Amino acid sequence: MKSFIVLAICLVAVQALTDEQKEKLKKHRTECLAETKANEEQVNKLRTGDFSTENEELKKYVLCLMEKSELMTKDGKFKKDVALAKVPNAADKPTVEKLIDTCLEKKGATPQQTAWNYAKCYHENDPKHSILN
Repeated sequence: MKSFIVLAICLVAVQALTDEQKEKLKKHRTECLAETKANEEQVNKLRTGDFSTENEELKKYVLCLMEKSELMTKDGKFKKDVALAKVPNAADKPTVEKLIDTCLEKKGATPQQTAWNYAKCYHENDPKHSILN
C-alpha cells in the first residue's frame, strides 16, 4: 500500500504511477494541506520546481508528505533502507542511493527544513520523479 508513495517520492521507477497510486498520493496531498495549513497556490508552485517561496507551512507540508510515505520520521530522519527496498530494479539502486546521499547532505536545523532541503534537492536533480509532481 505504501510502496507506491515511496515510488512517488524517490521515484526510482521508470514506469508511470497507476491510477490507484495517483489517487493515494492525491489523498496524502489533501491531508497534508489541511494539516499544515499550507497555501495551495504555493504548493502547486513547488510542483513546477518553483521553490522561491520558503515558509514554515510549506516546509511542514513537505515533511508531512514524507512522513505519510514512510520515508521520513517526524524528527527528520530519512529512512534510506525503506526507500532503497522499494526500488524495483536492483540495477538502479546505486544511482538512487547516490542521489539520496547527495540530497541528505543538506540537513536542516529542524525536521521541516531537512525535509524541504531534501525535496528541493531531489526535485532539482530528478524533477520527473519528485514527490512534488
